[in-house]
Amino acid sequence: MTAALRSPAQARGEARRRALLDAAVRLLARDGARAVTHRAVASEAGTTHGAPRYWFSTREQLLDEALRHIAAGQVAAVERVLDEVADASPAQRVERLARHINGPLAADRDATVARYELFLEAARRPRLRRALQEWGDAYRRLFVAELESAGSAQAEVEAELLLNLINGLLLAQLATPRADFEEAVLRPALEHFLDR
Repeated sequence: MTAALRSPAQARGEARRRALLDAAVRLLARDGARAVTHRAVASEAGTTHGAPRYWFSTREQLLDEALRHIAAGQVAAVERVLDEVADASPAQRVERLARHINGPLAADRDATVARYELFLEAARRPRLRRALQEWGDAYRRLFVAELESAGSAQAEVEAELLLNLINGLLLAQLATPRADFEEAVLRPALEHFLDR
């Protein structure tokens, strides 16, 4: 249902749900997955204690939906970046993609930290693995297409390698930040795959 067809009550309800998920993301980033409880999310969102339980019946559902919330935003953002530079040179595409990947580390660090918290939580909670796999599949499809347009003969294999490399580089940057990360680390890694 599009936003234009939603009733005001539905739109308010969806806004409340998003606010709860945003609160869960902040908790994940600040205090880790164990801190994400219905009560803590309600407190972080500034709402009644019953609100999170209304939208998410269990803590696992809350974590699963938080993961899907982060994934949807990040996949849509990568799609937009790749669409915007569709006719650009390979070097311009690499530059724009590197800027986009590095941007959330400064602009929305919480979502990046929460992302890796949820990776670890999926190791403990099998229910989260499906959403994590769907997120990875969406990214792989985007990067397979990007690598094919860059001339890769092994786009499937290289997409997997590139995504794992990006995740490792971002995790290292979160833990031990470098001021020159985008130019000295991220951009050369992307060039290796995308600027042939």
